[in-house]
Amino acid sequence: MSTFLYKVKRKLFELGFIKKKTTVPDATKINQLLAATDKLHIGCGDVRLPGFINMDFRTTLATDIAADCTEINIFPAGSLSLVYSHAFFEHLYRLDRIKNLKSVFNCLKNDGQAVYIGFPDFRIIAKAYLDKEKGLIGERFDLYHVYRYTHGDPEHVKGWWLEQLHKSLFDTETVDELLTQAGFNYYCIFNYSFKDEHLPVNMGFIAFRSKPGAAVTKDWVINYLNILQF
Repeated sequence: MSTFLYKVKRKLFELGFIKKKTTVPDATKINQLLAATDKLHIGCGDVRLPGFINMDFRTTLATDIAADCTEINIFPAGSLSLVYSHAFFEHLYRLDRIKNLKSVFNCLKNDGQAVYIGFPDFRIIAKAYLDKEKGLIGERFDLYHVYRYTHGDPEHVKGWWLEQLHKSLFDTETVDELLTQAGFNYYCIFNYSFKDEHLPVNMGFIAFRSKPGAAVTKDWVINYLNILQF
């Protein structure tokens, strides 16, 4: 589907002209979904990933399940090979972050992985502001740049302000502590930037339920994410 047609379809959905039935997350439906795939995409929003169970708090054109993503214990323990999220982690309340990671750890298979990307690194953001770095959407990395990353610029999402609001701040030490507390002993935390951007303000991690079979180097992470092809 082209971008234009998708936007038209999404607008019709928002206006109520298109009805979408989202799977009710009872045990029977969960097992039916798991029979097709053991990969979960949480906080999917409007982005539907093929080969995944797509889950969000609200029903969208992308969702298979509409449910609270804070904890994913609607899935049986040890049932998932991959839990993926993009631009989701920062929307959790501060005290809910550990609940989320503990539930993910519980639901992963022994060789499963959690891949979270696209949440802001406050240390990089603060340094860019203090150093008066070149901006990403303007001449300077000003307070509006900071606000976009620390708060999510929720005013641009009508009727969804609280959900769009970023409720947590992160740096490497915080993510390290959260993963350890959740039970993960093997993980890689990294920073990255999008194409044509010069500041690695985005964070991500790959966390393993058990010890990985290969050394997790920078090249390994790049190759792994390329294989996922998101």
